[in-house]
Amino acid sequence: MIKKSLFRKIVTVAEYERVLVFKNQALDKVLSTGKHKVWDTRDELDFVYFDINKLYFAEKNAERLYKNNEQLREHIGHWKMASNEVGMLYINDLLRGVVAPSENLYLWKDAGDIRVERVSIDDNIELDEKTLVEINRAGANTASRLIRSERTVAIKPVADINIAKDHIGLLYVNGQLSKRLAPGSHGFWQFNHAIEVKSFDCRTQMLEISGQEILSKDRVSLRINLSASIKIHDAELAASSVDNAQEYVYKMLQLALREAVGTKSLDDILLDKLYVNETVQELVTERLTTMGISLVSVGVKDIILPGEMKAILNQVVEAQKAAEANVIKRREETSATRSLHNTAKVMENNPTLMRLKELEALEKVAGKIESLTVYGGLEGLMNGVVKIA
Repeated sequence: MIKKSLFRKIVTVAEYERVLVFKNQALDKVLSTGKHKVWDTRDELDFVYFDINKLYFAEKNAERLYKNNEQLREHIGHWKMASNEVGMLYINDLLRGVVAPSENLYLWKDAGDIRVERVSIDDNIELDEKTLVEINRAGANTASRLIRSERTVAIKPVADINIAKDHIGLLYVNGQLSKRLAPGSHGFWQFNHAIEVKSFDCRTQMLEISGQEILSKDRVSLRINLSASIKIHDAELAASSVDNAQEYVYKMLQLALREAVGTKSLDDILLDKLYVNETVQELVTERLTTMGISLVSVGVKDIILPGEMKAILNQVVEAQKAAEANVIKRREETSATRSLHNTAKVMENNPTLMRLKELEALEKVAGKIESLTVYGGLEGLMNGVVKIA
């Protein structure tokens, strides 16, 4: 706050403020907390207030003002980062931000106990676990918390990478493979380096190749669903061979399936159901192995025929089954006739068997009669009811 009299100004500076006094646009002095009487007979003075709680002295001419004014240097601290190092800025032992390489940092000394730890990013760009946790806990891994000048590209200071369980990560620095990453959290400084990580699932993965419209050798349109399982056994080889392993395997299986089906007629495919599986596996396995990928298994799930062809095949199957049923019926009739003939020949030379057969016939007849009148006694019943010449 400034009170003016004729030639005198009273400047009140709060505890959290500092005031730069400019005379004819040149820095003259720095006012600290309290009331200050300043004579300005020619109205040549300008007063610029700064809130030291904001920590940073961000005046556009900060570098020149700091260099040319000893009194300002008593209030402002200066740190200069080299092109190959970053700074960890601590205020009262709490991390406040990360300073970008080649940056000039001007801070109000009275804002707190200031400490800047320098970290070289030439030889080792990987952060230890403790530093990574500290940066993330402080929320310092954001472009908005990066301490930089306007000319610096706004990027996250750290590439925070998490490799899932049963996965392998490959770290590429400036396009070159640097190291293999185990499951867990990893952090790498992104300044002066292009960081890229490729992650590979080392477990067995299922691929579904569905709805492939394919013409067989006899020009029947088939829709085939294929299921396959793959496993990456060499992540480095797979990464250097293909950009997307799953997409590449998918297309390989598509082409192999078309080749297997296109060289066989529909009847051959339906007769030998393992043909497609074995042929696809034979066509694909060796090529995938040279790329660090193992084909664990492959199999046809469904073969879907067009509606008309399905109806025709149903008719063929129905006719075949009817013919088979007719053959079986004739065979059984022949067998029954042969059995009767053999029985008759046995009975011809054996009166006892003949008599037993008569009694069997009598039993069947008697079972259908409600009442029976017998004349001549038991002998008449036995001799007269059933007569067989």
